[in-house]
Amino acid sequence: MGQTLSRTRSWGPGDLTGGPVDQVFAQVRQAVPGLAIERLAVTRASDDDNVYFLGVGSVPDLVQFDTGPGGQPPFLVEAGHRVVTSEVAEAVAAVSAGLGSGDAGSGNDLP
Repeated sequence: MGQTLSRTRSWGPGDLTGGPVDQVFAQVRQAVPGLAIERLAVTRASDDDNVYFLGVGSVPDLVQFDTGPGGQPPFLVEAGHRVVTSEVAEAVAAVSAGLGSGDAGSGNDLP
């Protein structure tokens, strides 16, 4: 007792769902140096663990990203605004905007 359990676990480039969310995360990682992704850790297999928290540097929770089972759309992006999409490019743009990086294809770093 007295031990604090993390509700998330780190989600690195080698962690894959097999679904389109892998493309979203790969594209955002290219556009946002220092991106950190954590996946919700659940205690029961029947619980929904398709929730991710994305951040940069000392701000670990700028964007919440939800998917369907197996990393499938629809994607729900929440970062001060809410975007629901089934398109990888639109999800990348919404996540990038939420992280403050601008257009994912521009190569802009965070301020």
